[in-house]
Amino acid sequence: MPRLLLTINCLSLFLFAVACADVNRPLSASAATEYNNQLNVSGNEVPPVEANTTVVQERPSSPRLSVATTQSYNPESWTVVGQAREYQVQGRESLMEIARDHGLGYLEVTRINPDLDPFLPGDGARVLLPTARVLPQIPSEPGMVLNLPEKRLYYFYRRNDNRLVISFPVGIGTADRGTPLGDFSITQKLTDPSWTVPASVREQRPHLPAIVPPGPDNPMGAYALQLSGGSYFIHGTNRPWSIGRRATLGCARLYPEDIPVLFRMADRGTPVRIIHQPVKVGRQQEKIFLEVHHDRHDGINWRDYWREAEQILSEKGWLNYVESGKPAEVARQGLGIPVLVGRLPEAE
Repeated sequence: MPRLLLTINCLSLFLFAVACADVNRPLSASAATEYNNQLNVSGNEVPPVEANTTVVQERPSSPRLSVATTQSYNPESWTVVGQAREYQVQGRESLMEIARDHGLGYLEVTRINPDLDPFLPGDGARVLLPTARVLPQIPSEPGMVLNLPEKRLYYFYRRNDNRLVISFPVGIGTADRGTPLGDFSITQKLTDPSWTVPASVREQRPHLPAIVPPGPDNPMGAYALQLSGGSYFIHGTNRPWSIGRRATLGCARLYPEDIPVLFRMADRGTPVRIIHQPVKVGRQQEKIFLEVHHDRHDGINWRDYWREAEQILSEKGWLNYVESGKPAEVARQGLGIPVLVGRLPEAE
């Protein structure tokens, strides 16, 4: 497999530079250790139910397999899933490659590892992997939730009496061609879709045909799920470096190895809710977690996230159990990871 660093064109480099500018304050080594300890899931505390594959240290062979993991949750008492991990860089790996290998978007990784060079972090460097997350507000299962600020799609479903969730990083619409908010449903499932090039795109790139057939030059990839309304799709991509960024004309795109998994799981009629939820509050039993995603396209500052966090905590009746100053600290950093901010009484 050719190295990504040798194939990035000028446009990729430009987008990469823009992405690198969207960085926040780093986690110290002690903070990273505390974060891992807070989210350590023991054998009797709702462990993951199943995994599609096991993440390993070796470089993946071709074709790639999805590393998306199915996990159980309880909307009343366990809404923080996953576990933070650390990875040691091997050779000349880039953060873009590491993000893909671990089922993450590019910005998810660079945001909490801002001291590392995204192109060449260095052999042996340690990378914190943000593989824990607070679940967003969910619809009735089965259903998808696409949360734009975190650039991640969740699929909620049930198996017997178990409530399960699997999630995938996605690329979303650019600032001027945003992915629409609202409630949709899957109306069509397409294999090897053709891409009808929008007129606005052909004006800028007149060399493109009216319709791009299936194949390596098709940005929709090998699978597509059409949303009600007809204009937008959840699909694969031929540009995996765009996952986890604002890079589309409004559709949501997944890694080529992830879209077949979602395609098999989602039926026609599956509800899809696209939301804008930069602040999420969840719990693991008595532990209260806060997760904040800065989105520079919001046009708001960290104090707005802080106020929203305290409002959500107050509505849940948890604000009095939160450590003073913690919500403001988490809102200011906006690292996009669950942070322990308080504890409920055991009776809660």
